[in-house]
Amino acid sequence: MDSIQAPPIVMEYCTVERLIPYARNPRRNDDAVDRMVASIKEYGFRIPILARHDGEVVDGHLRLKAARKLELRSVPVVWCDEWTPSQVKAFRLLVNRSASWADWDEELLRQEFLDLKELEIDLAVTGFDAKEIDDLLFRSQVIDEDQAPAPLDGAAVTKPGDLWVCGSHRLLCGDATTGRRQTVARFGSPRSDDHRPALRCFI
Repeated sequence: MDSIQAPPIVMEYCTVERLIPYARNPRRNDDAVDRMVASIKEYGFRIPILARHDGEVVDGHLRLKAARKLELRSVPVVWCDEWTPSQVKAFRLLVNRSASWADWDEELLRQEFLDLKELEIDLAVTGFDAKEIDDLLFRSQVIDEDQAPAPLDGAAVTKPGDLWVCGSHRLLCGDATTGRRQTVARFGSPRSDDHRPALRCFI
């Protein structure tokens, strides 16, 4: 097999104003800008943008949007002028598609998050959203039916429709999974000086 000689990579700093997003970029990433902003604040601008000398961005549109939101004056850039126009088009698709080639080993991923939690690191800077993190960290705490505690002996004290008063809280016993007509329970009557909306529970 012939060896591949990697060409030297030269990185320069370029003004943000000079860089031009590709007008037909198929990636929709506006909702991810704030995450990238948080990443740059935490780690710095560590991944250079790929672009051509005419300013057109090859890869790094999300990082460029974050840089503009942070009002950065310049960002690191690697120029790709040796590529043909067809290579540029193909690489734009490749670099985004390749992120989905691999799968996570969820148990090892969970261990990484547990380590970070023990180190008191803000888990948001990993790029995962709160639901994804919760699903990983608390998945093992879900009780299987075989492990569920046995029902308590004796007659049930609470029946559907009972309203328990626990200090300033109200707890209504009901079943939201049935197809019966919804019932609305008003939790107490507000005082004349209490302008908060009354709490309601739909079951």
